[in-house]
Amino acid sequence: WNITRFISSFPQLKEAEVTLIISDRWILAELSKLITGCMEGYADFNFFTPANRVREFTWNTLAAHYLEMVKARAYGSGFSEEEQKAAWYTLHTVLKSILLLLAPITPFITDALWRQIYGSESIHRETFPTAAWSTEATQFTEKLVEFNSKIWNEKKAKGLSLKEPVKTEIPEDLQEFSRDLK
Repeated sequence: WNITRFISSFPQLKEAEVTLIISDRWILAELSKLITGCMEGYADFNFFTPANRVREFTWNTLAAHYLEMVKARAYGSGFSEEEQKAAWYTLHTVLKSILLLLAPITPFITDALWRQIYGSESIHRETFPTAAWSTEATQFTEKLVEFNSKIWNEKKAKGLSLKEPVKTEIPEDLQEFSRDLK
């Protein structure tokens, strides 16, 4: 649960305090799709669907792409306080939703994490998250995954660590993401 430890190291903010940037809107769009899919599974009493979708989202979208893109911004490295706060808000929004979606399947660990991180009553007194964000930004998912994979493969071929910079052109259709991609 390194993701949980990473996210819980940042303050929690209310939505009114932040202006989301494209990277945040993108992961929240993906989160909306996740919530919709999970709720469909729960409605059919098919617990495999939410379990599998949460795992897929957490490892292959959130951890592999968004967390790598947002780390510098969350730590404030070269970003404004407003941009940093947007990252913090988004990270906690995603983590809370993941915990809530997993609560019926893994009740004890989600409750323990919820109480430890959010210091409130049991997670089982909370309601499921809602798909509150526009899914329009999901149009970038395939392009982001493709771009990141290209960069990672290039670094691997050159024997560079993932932290090392590599000179490359960000595609025109991903320019809005350029600060987080760098």
